[in-house]
Amino acid sequence: MGKNELFNNISETTGLSRESCEKFFKAYQDEIVRALMEGEKIIFKGFMSMEVTTRSERKGRDPKTGNVTTFPAVKSVKCRLSQEIKDRINNK
Repeated sequence: MGKNELFNNISETTGLSRESCEKFFKAYQDEIVRALMEGEKIIFKGFMSMEVTTRSERKGRDPKTGNVTTFPAVKSVKCRLSQEIKDRINNK
């Protein structure tokens, strides 16, 4: 599902205008990114949690040349679905 379909579905379900749904989503997205950049862990009880993790520097091999190269440490976002969502997906 893309954003357009999501906005249309939410608009139909809630009775809000599509534009209101888009404005809400943009503000929601900006706030999530801001919190993650500040190192906050985000928890939506019964839905999911997100936090920034750091993947350490590692060595790898270039498949074309076979040369060993070093990949720098990078930040990544770890998302975990709640057990409730996992159970619903698996019809439990």
